[in-house]
Amino acid sequence: MFSAEAKRLTAAVLLSLAFAVPVAAADRSRAEIETAIAAAASAGRPVELTDLDLSGLDLSGLDLRRADLFATRLAGAKLVGARLAEANLTRVDLHEANLAGADLSGAILYAAILDDADFSGADLTRARVIGGGRNARFVKARLVEADLGADPANQGMVPVRADLTAAIFDGADLTGANLTHAVLASARFAGASLRNARLDHAKLGDADLSGANVAGASFHGADLDGARLPPAAPILERGR
Repeated sequence: MFSAEAKRLTAAVLLSLAFAVPVAAADRSRAEIETAIAAAASAGRPVELTDLDLSGLDLSGLDLRRADLFATRLAGAKLVGARLAEANLTRVDLHEANLAGADLSGAILYAAILDDADFSGADLTRARVIGGGRNARFVKARLVEADLGADPANQGMVPVRADLTAAIFDGADLTGANLTHAVLASARFAGASLRNARLDHAKLGDADLSGANVAGASFHGADLDGARLPPAAPILERGR
């Protein structure tokens, strides 16, 4: 016979379970992803992981070079040190994902969701980035010759471009990067290199470029209202 107290506790547990909100599991586990990568490698092709929900998974260090991750949801996922060179990340959701130290050289991040993602120390050399990345972190990231400019082939009433409002580029290398028409309002570039970068028509209102190297950079038509500029940089005045 159960005591009255035991019955009360059992009823309370059952009631809490009845109203519990189920937690959705990822479509694949890390072990399953590793198996898929191995199988694809054996067949001599990159792994295909399209349109899956892998949110919250720890995929750190995995070899996902040239992987097809079209429309895959990786919100909150951990991809620290992952190898994503030349991967297809079109329409991927990387909201709040951690990609610190990841290799994304030559990767395609078209129409990607990058809000609050961390790319600190990541390599995005010659990567193509179009999408929203508000508050994203690119601290000490390598974006040499990266293309974050507007897509000239898909322009309607609103340009298709990178929105990196309030992004942090402290210590980042954006040498030769294309940032034409990019939205960089309130972004920070302390110690960053923007040498020979193209920021024509970029939205740089309230951005902090005071500690950036802008030698050879182009700011034709850029919105610099309220921006903090490097000393002795007359070329930046009013976006000339």
